[in-house]
Amino acid sequence: MQTRESVLLLALLLVHTTGMTAEPVDNQTAEAQAAPARPAREIPIEEIEVIGERSTISLLHEIRDTEVRMFEMYNELNANDDFDVTCRDVVHTGTLIPEWECDVGFMRRERFNNMQDFFLIGGVPRSDEDMYWENRDKLEALNAEMLALAKENPPLARAMLDLHAKRQQLEAMEARRREKTKGFFKRLFGKDED
Repeated sequence: MQTRESVLLLALLLVHTTGMTAEPVDNQTAEAQAAPARPAREIPIEEIEVIGERSTISLLHEIRDTEVRMFEMYNELNANDDFDVTCRDVVHTGTLIPEWECDVGFMRRERFNNMQDFFLIGGVPRSDEDMYWENRDKLEALNAEMLALAKENPPLARAMLDLHAKRQQLEAMEARRREKTKGFFKRLFGKDED
């Protein structure tokens, strides 16, 4: 019905703009042409609604983009270069699969010094947990700086909240996926559910 009205409106428009007269084909067409045309704003617009869950990969890309945007804002506002945060893909020894990591300046320098000490002096290199523990005062100062800057700059605060919300969405997606696959291997190998 709606397409018939659209065709008739188009025909009326063509007849009106070219100055030609059209003869009605049947009574229904004549009535449609005689009735005043409805303005375009009154014609209902078709809506298409797509309902679906976004993929984990697209959400991970959004998280990365949000992290980069947030840390770029933070680095511009931050006065201490030791507190600058950079994000990048890192390939660790023993694997060719890159991992996305965001790292603060003083920890990059600490890791570099740790490796230099290991190669020059020997012994066992310190773990990241040990280095973070040794630098916990700097981490507390970094957190305080980030919070202070977020209070002063609403765009940074919005970016931080956006990142937090996306990380929660990812966590919820992963929890739903774990719940769906719960007991899969038990069923696969013929064991009864507990």
